[in-house]
Formats: sequence, structure tokens, C-alpha cells
Amino acid sequence: MSRSKSEQLTDELIGEAVLSLLSENGPINTRALITRLRAMEAKEADIRRRETLGRVIAEINDNIKVSMREQTTSESKQQDNVVQLFGNSQQQGTSKKH
Repeated sequence: MSRSKSEQLTDELIGEAVLSLLSENGPINTRALITRLRAMEAKEADIRRRETLGRVIAEINDNIKVSMREQTTSESKQQDNVVQLFGNSQQQGTSKKH
């Protein structure tokens, strides 16, 4: 498979960011990755690498937003299922169950 130079650079930059986080024994999560990529972007002298870093950060942020929307939608569907299965007319009070 042939990958574009842009894809290769993207992978390289993300790899650099992750390796630097690992070498510091810091947390490896999305927030830490974005923070590291932003720091790299601020220090980067090469325009192509700096622009690629900006695109990578934007793409990760977009993916987070989509993921959160999907999670919220999934949770609301699960709640809807509970309402449909059990209804809203459950009795409240001190009635004996046994």
C-alpha cells in the first residue's frame, strides 16, 4: 500500500508526541496528546509540519465531538428503551413486594 506524504507526516508527528509523553512517564490520553501536539505546533519552525500539526489537532478535536455526540445519542436511546420496556406508570409508595 502506498500512503501519501501527508499521511506519513501525520503519523510521524503523532508518534513523536506519543513517544515524548511515554518518555516522561506522563498520562497517555487524548487531552495529553492534544496538549503535546499544541506545544509542538507552537515551537515548530517548518511551515508544512506546523500546518499538519494544526490539522491533526483539529481532526482529533472533531473526532472527540463526534464521539461525544454518538455517546449521548446512545445513552438517550438506552434510556428510551427503559421507558418503553417498563413504562412511566410504576407505582410509588410503600406497597409490599413479597
